Amino acid sequence: MNEHGRHAMETMKNHDPESFALIADPETHFSTLGEEIQQAIWDLSEQLTPTRGSEPPLEYIGLANMAKLRAREMVYQEMIYASLPAEPEEMEPTYGAQEDEES
Repeated sequence: MNEHGRHAMETMKNHDPESFALIADPETHFSTLGEEIQQAIWDLSEQLTPTRGSEPPLEYIGLANMAKLRAREMVYQEMIYASLPAEPEEMEPTYGAQEDEES
């Protein structure tokens, strides 16, 4: 299992234990998911990496590294975090509903 699969497994185990308990073979599930995440990161970082221009080599390396980090962030959000239930402290307060009750 790669680092992405381990991260997904630990995240689900900690933030959605009910769903995690329903996975018959977590090792296989998260190994496969980790490979899918890695491929998605590679594909997206390739799209996000700017074409080499006239910038100095170290600047271009920095741009390429930022593209990889941004791709990882976007893929994690889509493939790991989006399916987790909202944490109670992350939920938006419902001010409108409270005001309606008071009226």
